[in-house]
Amino acid sequence: MAQEQTDTRQPVAVVTGGTGSIGAAICSRFQSQNMRVVAADLHVCPVPAGQAFFECNVTRSESLRDLLTYAAGLGPIHVIVAAHGILRETPAGSSDPEAVSATIDVNLKGLAYLFDLARSFMKAPGSIVALSSWTAVGGRIRNAYAYQATKAGLEMLVRNFAVAYGPDGIRVNCIAPGFMADPMKGEGAELRKRQGGMQGVIDGAPLRRLILPQDIANAAAFLCSEEASAITGIVLPDAGYRAL
Repeated sequence: MAQEQTDTRQPVAVVTGGTGSIGAAICSRFQSQNMRVVAADLHVCPVPAGQAFFECNVTRSESLRDLLTYAAGLGPIHVIVAAHGILRETPAGSSDPEAVSATIDVNLKGLAYLFDLARSFMKAPGSIVALSSWTAVGGRIRNAYAYQATKAGLEMLVRNFAVAYGPDGIRVNCIAPGFMADPMKGEGAELRKRQGGMQGVIDGAPLRRLILPQDIANAAAFLCSEEASAITGIVLPDAGYRAL
């Protein structure tokens, strides 16, 4: 019987939402660990030298398949980080159905499609990391119920796929950031302004600080490292928000 040849090419990390503030920090961190990084996003955007960009619509399974096919052509995929997401304003009782649908399509369906495809393209040992939010467990947050619901659903997807993919040597984990120093673009930034502003968020944080993109990149790097080889199916919180 012929022995399977070892793939000696540079290992690949795929990051969806890879040109946002968090995604870009994650890309840089894995690039510093000698990985070939593929930053995927909806619109064409320049990326640092040494990284590859792939235009991808996460709401279309075929677009995600094209992304993973491209990445696998560069080398063995050992890391996938789902850093994509949108926040649309959805006040309870008066939401725009289009805003609800768009939020679910990107944040939840897009993640489900990506997770479902991952096993066919990844090489063991593999690690998948998704980005949730502490608001997944905070019902008192105003005007963003669709976003919160998608993040709660995301955490259940992490648990399901951790169990399903564990026997294949693929770990699946989640990071649930608190409020970021750099809020989500568009409606996310506007919501923060209307609901107390930056100082109000800092005053309510147990550590009295906001989360930096590099904090999330550090956590993602740990979860994908050998030091975390026995960790799967967890939601890693930060800054103490879930302790409130």
